[in-house]
Amino acid sequence: MLERRQFPRVNVFKGAKVVLAGRPPVSCTVRDLSNHGAGLQFRSTAHLPAEFDLSLDTGGMVRQCRVAWQTRTNVGVSFQQLTEVTRQFRRVFYES
Repeated sequence: MLERRQFPRVNVFKGAKVVLAGRPPVSCTVRDLSNHGAGLQFRSTAHLPAEFDLSLDTGGMVRQCRVAWQTRTNVGVSFQQLTEVTRQFRRVFYES
């Protein structure tokens, strides 16, 4: 398969959760990761929105994600840049 990513990813196997306002977190597995995006595996991607927050189980990092591609169980996401206002809002939202 032809690699089209601008930034190569490292194969990993890490737990994570998709955080959606007003809904319970959705567990997933991070299968590959870079500073710019990730490959995620789910039981089902049927109700996954086009943008969401991803919280890694280790390290407490939360990243805003945009879906680049999607299958029934896998999703490729790019990490979005956070503005300072968004960082402050998330800090209040997730620490409350």
